[in-house]
Amino acid sequence: MITAISARILVLVLALAAPAFWAADASAEDGENSWEGTVRAKILNVRAGPSTVKPIVAKLKRGDIVKAFDEQGRWVHIRGFDSAGTNGWVSRAFLQLPEEFMAPAFGDIENAFLEWVSDRGDLAEISVEDGDSLSMVMADDVSEARAPTVAREIACAYRTRLSLSEPVVATVWPPAGLEHGWIVQVSCP
Repeated sequence: MITAISARILVLVLALAAPAFWAADASAEDGENSWEGTVRAKILNVRAGPSTVKPIVAKLKRGDIVKAFDEQGRWVHIRGFDSAGTNGWVSRAFLQLPEEFMAPAFGDIENAFLEWVSDRGDLAEISVEDGDSLSMVMADDVSEARAPTVAREIACAYRTRLSLSEPVVATVWPPAGLEHGWIVQVSCP
């Protein structure tokens, strides 16, 4: 159940439908927003992807400064920690980041929609992607069999509330992560 919608939760799964983004080189990221972060752990492993099973590409130490520019769940995509322009993923728990990290600018209608979704109680996570695409993770106590119904209801509500003319696509991902593939993808209409 979503207990509070915050800017961080809204972007938890922004990159779910674009795994290639994680492999983007640093030169492509230079134009994107980034936030300065400070390593809080004595030693912090930097990984090739947002998972503890991904290979370690570097190690940082307490006090090192990094540039954070994306996140997925508890993982933060960073760069600027070496002269080679390497980028990688670290656990958010071990970084000190500013409050405004990854805070998207949503309007009143989008915020009202997200509050409505939160009140439903059947999702653990939701993110709005590209204006006509939603990614979501079902709450632990909701049967996976309900995923198509829930996804369609939410996609259609989003399309109606925002008065969109294009179809809205909703993708439901498993709590275990995108490496397990999506559960269902529906479109409204």
